[in-house]
Amino acid sequence: MYGLKSRQRGSSAVSWLFYLLIGGLLLSFAVKVVPFYMDDHSVQQVVSSLTDRPGSATASVTQVRTWINKGLQLNLIKLDRNEVKVTRENGVVAVDIDYERRIHFFHNVDLVLTFEHNWKAGTQ
Repeated sequence: MYGLKSRQRGSSAVSWLFYLLIGGLLLSFAVKVVPFYMDDHSVQQVVSSLTDRPGSATASVTQVRTWINKGLQLNLIKLDRNEVKVTRENGVVAVDIDYERRIHFFHNVDLVLTFEHNWKAGTQ
């Protein structure tokens, strides 16, 4: 028993390579996904800023769309026109932003991130 204990001194080289592989995959995942969540946070700020705008409850659909486009442009975020829907329902302006982003992770593995934001004048 005494001789066996002196030979056990921590992780082997194979286990260290495994740890490095897992760490590399996690780092790669973070580097590819975090920027999209940062952009989504900016989109959320643009949507929530509509509540603080004077006259947002009585603004037209065109005016609200202009405010959203300016906020997105200021944050360097590109959304297609069909991903941002601004409508008037029962006299209340409603904003629905639904979009998804696809990220190539490795080989034939892709990640799909979906985001959704809703806003109605006078409800937030």
